[in-house]
Amino acid sequence: MRAQGTFKSSRSGTIHPLTRYVMNYISLISDYKQTLIELIVSKPSTGSRYSSDPNVPDMDLSEYEGQTSTLALHLIWIIVILQFNLDGKSKHYKDASLAHLFMMNNVHYIVQKIKGSPELREMIGDDYLKRLTGKFRLAATNYQRSTWVRVLHCLRDEGLHVSGSFSSGVSKSALRERFKAFNAMFEEVHRTQATWLIPDTQLREELRISISEKLIPAYRSFLGRFRSHIESGRHPRTTSSTQLRTLRMQYWTSLRDTQCPSI
Repeated sequence: MRAQGTFKSSRSGTIHPLTRYVMNYISLISDYKQTLIELIVSKPSTGSRYSSDPNVPDMDLSEYEGQTSTLALHLIWIIVILQFNLDGKSKHYKDASLAHLFMMNNVHYIVQKIKGSPELREMIGDDYLKRLTGKFRLAATNYQRSTWVRVLHCLRDEGLHVSGSFSSGVSKSALRERFKAFNAMFEEVHRTQATWLIPDTQLREELRISISEKLIPAYRSFLGRFRSHIESGRHPRTTSSTQLRTLRMQYWTSLRDTQCPSI
């Protein structure tokens, strides 16, 4: 698994076959834990000092000793190596959002496989499971941030207000440009992520809710603050297009397919 260097990045960011293979293998091992616990008595040799591969991660498993069996330490170490391998694969993605999505999908799969097997969950233990869950949550947060922060940045008030000797208020031209920028960014995200996948239904729903709770209120608030300036201008189409955009976002967040535009 350490030598799994070549990687043709999937355009969808979905679960990597290696992740499925390793976790199925670990689940199978847990079915024979009683026999293997008696056979495996030595701890895993962790860290780069025990390997000719300088890229092997260093991790101190001593904090788990006494809480779990030697077999479990080996399983935890296998998962550590798997995560390290996946992290290396994620760096092949040029799009940071897709890299975070890839890690989110894969670490979430690892967590769910552990939770789905009572024997495996007992061996791995709650402490390491919490650490894994934290990594998956961090990847999910990074995905949302790298995708939507620049879109939400278009909804700021800064740069819209003008003041002078004879007049002050909101620049309608700047406001129109801000809406254009938001629409363009939104379309870019929609187009770019049209083939990205989140296979797990519950995870997809959680992200959909999380994103909609940030995006739609921010958009509505921005529209509410500047609606009068838009409607008083000479471009009534801007009003209808922004209202349509709001409706489209609401519809977008209610979709239930497996692709990221459904988030």
